[in-house]
Amino acid sequence: MKEFSVSAIQENLSLLIEQSQKEPIMIKKSGKPVSVVISLEQYLEFVEALEELDDIAAAEEAMRDPSPTIPWDEVKRDLGLN
Repeated sequence: MKEFSVSAIQENLSLLIEQSQKEPIMIKKSGKPVSVVISLEQYLEFVEALEELDDIAAAEEAMRDPSPTIPWDEVKRDLGLN
């Protein structure tokens, strides 16, 4: 991962944007990492992965719920989907 200081970013913003399309860019302030710049494509992939993980966690939680369930045929009938 490439690294840029805040002052270098101010001087080279277009280079930073170009480089972030190829790989994540770490931004340092006073020598310490503070942020990462990534491409929109990679960001959207991360968001999609997080949503998938949230869905999996919700499904696992629902499976652990001891409440009685409603049979699918009954749900379809109640919704007029038969």
